[in-house]
Amino acid sequence: MSRQRRYGRTLPETLGEYSRRSPARFHMPGHKGQDAPFAGKLAGWDITELDGTDDLAGPQGVIARTEREYAEAYGAKASLLLVGGSTAGLSTMALALGQKKRVLLGRDCHKAALAALALADHAAEFVLPAYDEACGIAGMLTPEQVHEALSEQPADAVLITSPNYYGMCADLAAIADAAHAHGALLLVDAAHGAHFPFSKRLPDFPSDKVDMWCVSAHKTLSAFTQSAVLHIGPCCPISVEQARRMRNMVQTSSPSYLLMVSLDRALNLAKTLGFEKHLDRIEILRQRIGRINGLKVLGRECLGHGITDTDPTRLVIDVTERGIDGRLADACLTEAGVVCEMSDAYRLVLITTPQDPDEWYDRLVDGLTHLPYGTKTIIKEPPFQSVGLRVCSLRQAMLGPVESVPLAGAVGRIAASPAGVYPPGLAALVPGERIEAAVADYLLRLQALGFSLFGVDGGRIGCVREESVL
Repeated sequence: MSRQRRYGRTLPETLGEYSRRSPARFHMPGHKGQDAPFAGKLAGWDITELDGTDDLAGPQGVIARTEREYAEAYGAKASLLLVGGSTAGLSTMALALGQKKRVLLGRDCHKAALAALALADHAAEFVLPAYDEACGIAGMLTPEQVHEALSEQPADAVLITSPNYYGMCADLAAIADAAHAHGALLLVDAAHGAHFPFSKRLPDFPSDKVDMWCVSAHKTLSAFTQSAVLHIGPCCPISVEQARRMRNMVQTSSPSYLLMVSLDRALNLAKTLGFEKHLDRIEILRQRIGRINGLKVLGRECLGHGITDTDPTRLVIDVTERGIDGRLADACLTEAGVVCEMSDAYRLVLITTPQDPDEWYDRLVDGLTHLPYGTKTIIKEPPFQSVGLRVCSLRQAMLGPVESVPLAGAVGRIAASPAGVYPPGLAALVPGERIEAAVADYLLRLQALGFSLFGVDGGRIGCVREESVL
C-alpha cells in the first residue's frame, strides 16, 4: 500500500484513522492526542507531518488532493491552503510579484494589505473610492479609475478588495481588463467571498480574468478560524511553484492539521449542501427585518459608485431611522443574546451561513423589534478617506525606528503603523504619510464614541523617528 494512502484517501479519513488506531505518539504536538476539557476528541486529530499525512509545504498526497479540489471548485489553475488566514494570502501575493514593484490599490484596503506591501518593499499608490450618498456607504474602485490611474503612471499590479465588509462587490471583470491593458496583474482580497462559487444567485467572480486572489474560508464557510485559500488564476504569469515558495515563507512550517481538515470539510459541505436553501431563508429574513419600524436592510439599491453586485447573505441593517446609532443597537442586541459581526455609526453588519439554526433568526428578529427608539436625527458622514503627504515608503515607516506619541499630539508626524477602526480594519492613517489634524480628530472622536481602534494603544500611536527619514 502506498505510504501516502496509509491511513485514508482524504485528509479527514487520514486524521480520523490515525486517531482511531491510537498509537503511542512519540512525535509532536506535546499534548500527544490526549483528551483535554477544551479540545475533547479534536486533540486526537491534531497531528504533525508523518508517513501518510502529507506535507503542506510540498504536498503530494491527501493535502494535494484537497488543494486540487479547491482549484476545481473555484476555477483556479492551482489553489494553496493557508493556515494564517487571508493575511498570509496577501503577503504571498505581494512577495510573488518580486521586490520594489508599484502597486495600485484602493484606500479601502485592509491593514494586512499594507503590511504585505511593506514586507515586499513595494510602492503603494492609492485611489479613493467614491461615496454613495443614497446608501451612506463607500463605493468601490471603478474600471475607469483604474484605467486613469494606470494611464498617468504604470503599475505592476492592481490590488482590489471585493467583496468588502458590507458585501459590496466591484466590477472585477472590467477592472481586470483595464489592468491587463496596461500590463498590470489583478490581485484581489476576496476574503469575504469564499462562498461565491456555490450558488449562481451569489455574485459572480471572474476567476478566468483575476490573476491571484485569496478567500477566508473561516468567514463564510464552515472552516475553523485562520483557515483560508490562495487561488492562482488560469492566465496568471506567476508560476505555482513561485507562489508556493512565497506562501511557505510567510506561514508556519508546522501547520495545523485541524485547520487543514476543516478546510477539506468546509469545501465538501459547500459543494454537497450548497447555498440555495440558505438563500431562500435569507430572502425571507430580509423581508421580516424590513417590516420592522425604523430599520432598513441594504441591498441592490446600493448599486452604483463602482458597486456592481451585493452579497445577499450579508445583512447590513441601517438603524438611523429609529433615532439610534449602530453602537447602541449592537449593545442592545448583545444584551438580548444576539452578537453581530460588527457595527458602525449607522449600521449593524451580520454574517449569515447555512450553519445558522433557524431559531437564531427568530431571536434576531425579536431583538431588532425591541430595539429602543431615539430622538436624535442622525446625519451620515462619508467615511474618512484622505491621502496624506507621503514622506517615506511603507517599508521604511513600518520596519524602521519608531517612537510612541500621543495621538492628540501626533499631527505633523509620520505614521509608522496603520491606524483606524476595527472592525473592519481599514486604515485611516497609512504608514509613511504625514498625520493630518483631520484624521487624528476623526479617530479620537470615534474612540470617544466607544469604537475600538487598531494601531492606537493607550491613546498613543507609533510615529517614525524624524531623523531616520532625513
